[in-house]
Amino acid sequence: MTSEVLTDDRARGIRRLLLVVLFLAIVLVVVSIPLLLGDYLVYGCLVLGIAGALGTLGVLSLRAVQQRRPGARKLTFRTGLATCVLSVPLMPIWIGLITIVAGIGLLVVLLAPEREAP
Repeated sequence: MTSEVLTDDRARGIRRLLLVVLFLAIVLVVVSIPLLLGDYLVYGCLVLGIAGALGTLGVLSLRAVQQRRPGARKLTFRTGLATCVLSVPLMPIWIGLITIVAGIGLLVVLLAPEREAP
């Protein structure tokens, strides 16, 4: 990670992807409800726990990016990494692929080099 300061364009893109991660956390909560009420109690608890972790990291990262805190890049990197890692147990359901794409997208936007102004 090259610098700690987030430019306005970079922060805008990161905010959008963090909102996607938060939306996916909400979807995971909704998906966990039928799992918990059905025969998949353990997997439903796992999905609900992943939703809680992604939601918490997403909110903390979003606040840090909006306030341009010094550790915002590191926290966002950890959020993207956690999104990728926590997507692996979600692969049996359709949302797993979507969450891993969101995590990779967040990492790419965060780590891509800044464009030079003409």
